[in-house]
Parts: sequence; C-alpha cells; structure tokens
Amino acid sequence: MKKALFLFVLILSAWIPLSAQSLSGYVYSRSENTPLPGAEVLVKETNTGSTCDPKGYFDIKLKPGEYTLRVSYTGYRTSLRKIRLKAGEHLSLRFYLDAESQLLESVTVEAVRAAEDAPIAQRTLGKKEIEKIFRGEDAQFLLQELSPSITSHSEAGTAFSNYGAMRLRGIDQTRINITLNGAPLNDMLDQGVFFSNFTDFANSIQSVQIQRGVGFSSNGTASYAGSVNFESENIFTDRARAEVQVNAASFGTMRGSAEIFSGPLNEKFAFYGRMSSFQTEGYRYHSGSESWSMFFSAGYRGEKDLLKITAFNGRSRNELAYFPVPLPLIQNDPRSNINFEQDRDQFGQNFLQIQYSRSVSSSTSYHGSLYYGGAGGDFPFGYGDSLGNFAGQINYPLQNRHYGFFGTLHHEKEKIQIKSGVHAYLFKRKNWETLLPDNVNTIYNDRSQKSEISAFVNARYILSKRFSLFGDVQLRESTMKFEADPRILPATVNIPPYQYFFINPKAGMNYKFGKNTLAYFSFGRTGREPTKFDIFGGSTRLDSSNLAAVQKQNLILPEYVNDFEAGFRYRRERLKLNVNFFWMDFRNKIEPIGERLIWVQLRKNVPRSYRRGIEAEGSWKSPGGFYSDGFISLMDARIKAYDPDNDDLDLVYHNVRPALTPPLLLQLRAGRKFLRQFDFSLAGRYTAAMYIEPTNRADWTVPASFVLNARLLYSPSERVEVSIQARNLLNALYYNYGEIAYYEGNMLPAYFVEAPRNFNILLRFAF
Repeated sequence: MKKALFLFVLILSAWIPLSAQSLSGYVYSRSENTPLPGAEVLVKETNTGSTCDPKGYFDIKLKPGEYTLRVSYTGYRTSLRKIRLKAGEHLSLRFYLDAESQLLESVTVEAVRAAEDAPIAQRTLGKKEIEKIFRGEDAQFLLQELSPSITSHSEAGTAFSNYGAMRLRGIDQTRINITLNGAPLNDMLDQGVFFSNFTDFANSIQSVQIQRGVGFSSNGTASYAGSVNFESENIFTDRARAEVQVNAASFGTMRGSAEIFSGPLNEKFAFYGRMSSFQTEGYRYHSGSESWSMFFSAGYRGEKDLLKITAFNGRSRNELAYFPVPLPLIQNDPRSNINFEQDRDQFGQNFLQIQYSRSVSSSTSYHGSLYYGGAGGDFPFGYGDSLGNFAGQINYPLQNRHYGFFGTLHHEKEKIQIKSGVHAYLFKRKNWETLLPDNVNTIYNDRSQKSEISAFVNARYILSKRFSLFGDVQLRESTMKFEADPRILPATVNIPPYQYFFINPKAGMNYKFGKNTLAYFSFGRTGREPTKFDIFGGSTRLDSSNLAAVQKQNLILPEYVNDFEAGFRYRRERLKLNVNFFWMDFRNKIEPIGERLIWVQLRKNVPRSYRRGIEAEGSWKSPGGFYSDGFISLMDARIKAYDPDNDDLDLVYHNVRPALTPPLLLQLRAGRKFLRQFDFSLAGRYTAAMYIEPTNRADWTVPASFVLNARLLYSPSERVEVSIQARNLLNALYYNYGEIAYYEGNMLPAYFVEAPRNFNILLRFAF
C-alpha cells in the first residue's frame, strides 16, 4: 500500500508542472536580431511579469485566460500583444522590438511609403534581400530583379554600369518618382535619374520600397508609373563593424568598396562611411567606364530626438554608346558601337541632407529635412564628315542645383493613423554648348528654373479587426521658367512661365480574412507636367525653330492617369503569394507619335489609352533547404487612336500597342542551401516581343528573349562570403530596348545589345 501511495504521489508531482499553464519566449532587437537582456515582460491583467535573462529569455506562470502582454526595453518602442492561454498549454513567443532611434531614422521614408497592408501594388525589401542578388551593379539593373513589371536596358551591354534606364509597366523612367530618405533624386526638368553618376549607390541602402501604379503621395516628380523609395543605412547599429568588397567580372570589370560603421559612441553618436572605385571596358566597343563614389552618414540621438546628416558624391567618365545600333551592323558584329570612339563624358552628382526627427509621444512624431542636390559635367557629341569619318565634337555641358525642404507629421492611435506633410524646392539649370577643342567660349547658353510646392494628407482608419479604409490626397503646384540666349533670340522675347496645378486623390480599402490572407482595392489619380525636352519639341535649345510653339504653351499638355488596383496577399512562414490586378486609364498621355527625326521621334499627347493586366509574385521555402521565388506580369496596353505626323498615307491607327511594352514578363528562381555553407540557384527571365513604335509594324519589334542566370554563394563563416554569378548561361543574343534608325537610306530597327555569357565574382570580408 505504501509503495502504491508513493508511486501515486510521484506521478502526481510529475504531472502537475506538465499540466500547468506557462508562457515563455525571447525578446530581440529587430534590426540586429540579437537578444535584449533585461527587457521587461508585464502581464497587464495580473500586474506580474518577468525580466529577460542574458539570452533574452523570459518565463511566466499563468492561469488559463486572455491576457495583454507589455514588452519594454529602454530605448526601444514598447510592444503590446494579446494572447489566449488554454488549460495545460505552454505558449512560446518571440518579440522583436524597434529601437526608438531607428524608428526616428525611418520616419523620413515612412511618409512616402505605404504600410504593408496598404491597398496598392507594392514590394518592400530589406538589406538582406537586396544583398542576395546584388553584385555591384547600378540601381536600375538591380531593381528589375526585385519586382514584377520592371525592365531595364544597358547602353554598354553589361547591365552593370554606364548609362541605362528602366521601365515600369512599359512606362519610361521619367515617370517614376525616385527618392532617398524622402528627398527626390529625379532631375526636375528632365524628370529622369542617372545612377551612373553615383555608382555603387545600392551598396549603402538599408531598404527599398517599389510601388507600382500611382501609389501614395511622394515628394518630387509625379508618381505616375510608380515610385521607388530608398532608405539609407541605419547608422545606430548595436556594434561597430567594417566590410570590404571586391568584384572581378567579365569585360575587364573591377570594383572595390570599403565601408565602416562606428556603432554607438557614448550611446549618442554614430557614423557610417563608404568609398568605392570601379572600372570596366564594357561589352560593346569603346563603352567602358571609370568611376568613384562615396557615401556618408552621421547622427546624434537623444531619448526623443534624432539629428542625421546624409551625403553622397560620385564622379564617372563613360565612353558613350547612346546610339542604338542598326540590325545589319549587329548581325555583322554584336559589339558594334556607332558612337565615335572620342566621345567620352565626365559627369558627377552630389547630395546632402540634414534630417531632424522628434518623438513627441508614443503616438506622435514629426520630421524636418533640408536637402541639396547638384549634378553636372561635360557631354561631347561627335559628328562626322561626308564619308562618316570623325570630324569634330560639340560639347553639351549642364549644371543642376537643387534646394529643397520637406516636413512630415505622424500621428497614430489605436484605430487611426494620419500622416501629413509639405514639400518645396527650387531647381536651377544651366545649359550651354561649346565647339571642341575650345571648351571656354560658348556658342549657346540658356537657363531654366523650376519650383514647386506640395502638401499631402494620408490617413488609415481601422473599422474592425478585418476591415480598414485608406485615403490620400496631394495638392501640387509647379512652375517652369526659361531664359533664352540673347545671342540667339532678342532680349525682348517674352517667354511666359509654365504653371501647373494638380489635385491627386487616392482611396482604398482592405479586408483581412484571417492572419494570413488580405484582399484590397484602391483608386488613384495623378497628373504630370511635361519635361523640358517635350516642351522644346525634342530639342535641347530654344531658338527661332521652336520659339512660337513654346510661347503658345500648347505644344504639349499635362497628362493624367486614373489607376484602379485590386488584389490579395497570402502570408505564411514558408509560403508567400501576392496577386494584383490593375487598370490604368490615361488622358493625354505623352507618347512618341510625333514627327520622326533622324534619331528621335517627337512625343505628343494621345487623347485616350490604357494599360491593364495581372501581376503575381511569390516565394516558397522547404524545410530541406529548397526555395523558389518569382513573378509574372501579363499586360494588355492600347492607344485607342492616333494620327502620326508626316505620314503620307494619312492613316489613323486604332487600338495599337504602345512602344516597348511587353505583354508578358516572367522571372523564376529556384535554389537550394546545402552543407550549411553553400547556396546555389538558377534564375530564368522571359520577356515577350514588343513593338518599337506604335504603328505596330511586324518587322519593327524587339524580339522575345529568355535569359538564364546562375549564382553560387559560399559562406565559410559570418565574416567571409564568396558569390559567383554567371549571367546569360545560354549565350543568347538579346535586346531589351529598340528604336527606328536611318541606315543606308532605309529605316530599320536598332538595338542596344546585351552581353553574352559573362561572370562576376564578389568577395565580402567583414570585420
């Protein structure tokens, strides 16, 4: 009997702790993924809790029921989470806290970024995701691998550096708003971005958000096709560290980069710096580049405020290859470059931003930012004699000066979040021409100026646990002024300023079917003013040939788009899927339908056109180390009707496809991690054929292409990483861009040839 009683007591004593309810877990810093020892976990209903041990671990005993946990740590944003504990259950949790200083750092981009559940087509990628595919290339070549509906082309062919551009949903880069920490990077008059002026920029980026369609309000040029919002490195990391990168690649490509993080100094100061140097011969003949760049950030943080300075500077010398090559020359030699070998530019760009952020309370913060951007250099254009031999050069230098300010206010309560902001800038441009070798005495000189002021309000209201409403409205006014060269036009010539005012509203909603699935719908409208190039009728100068049209201000009108987006998102730990449907209805869209000059077709307004389609992206990871990700874009784009200039047939074209808009874009990556230190992946990209110009001639197309790339990553330790990338494994001859050119008296397709099979080795050393 005594033995049986002893056995019963033993079983009971073992059963009781197993059946008791308990709660345990870990608390980490989100940015560093490191434990936060001493973090407090409080159960509000019982006023009991626990303090985390050196590993960030906590353990609390509780009765069954519903509780609210309050997790806090000095210098970090407090987290609240509701839980339900069942009888006999042991619940294990992980908390990731955001540092107040890092939240203040990111508040500059939060104003122009959409929340994760916002009802628009978007993708946000952190530094680790960017580094998985980054090989030292300029940002536009990187972005096409990160999001659906983006294509890019490279003038040198390497898709690494030198000049190139991207298109979003087939719409050119001048209609994509691009910012760094909320400050615009676009040239305000031409509205493009030239990443080759400041190479290795993507190496200093903490995160990037790509919004497709008009998205939410941003600073600077109109978010017409979409926006790209870069965030610079977060400097208040938990430790000091340094990294050196070395690239060796095909076509004589070499890149070196070194960066350093100070870590917190006296818990209040920190800085980051990077220096890079780069050179390549280019794939096409005489299309090489030499460049250097630097990126620097420094800051001070208090308990509630942050002061940060961010600056970059870059300088490059590019051998020019901006003329697409007629097809017969490509067939004879794919490396052909019809620019003269003597054409070599020297350009640079610099940027300075001073940011101040303050957290007024746990629900309210504000930010102010002053910024300056400058760009300029020489751009020689070689011309030939009657036999086509080099005869001389005209230099087309320019100088940009960009001064701006923006301020934002964030307020967030339990059910409502409001962001508001203002932005103002002054952009000045000098254009001049010289006849080389005399680079002192000008043969033409003009000045342009653009100013803008805008304001926005963005709100999100949570109606219930499942249903949320979103609204956004922006008021934007811009003015352009042009001052002609008095040697070309009399000083008495009156050129009235170009003034534009836009009201850009957006509204949407989402519905959560559970923890993992969300559906959304939104509508947005935005307007965009023409570029200086469009206003001047495809010319870089103002003279008697285009003065009358410029004075009348009716050469080209502002364009508008009504954008409808709808889709759903599914999120699990190992499986993610986004599907988006869009319809973009354009009014007066500016398209290349005007008079065809030797190397350019003038752009004019098309009364009605549209782009509609489906974008899907997803990723999957298996427990065995296999993974895959990819996206697909299906698009139908149409110009409803237009009558081209100088068409002897006097035809009106109906329901034609706009130029350089592929109906299908597909990318798929599959890989596996093995032996703990290796990661191998293959990525295939298919781009369907697209028309070069809007009459849709069957023989004037950019042919369909399929490109296969491979990557092997070897990480023997946390401090060393080796990445070997092979691009265009199948050695395909392909193009991503085309124009129509005059060649031997005929009009023929001309292309930028992309490189054949090539290799890139990237070494990273961390200290």
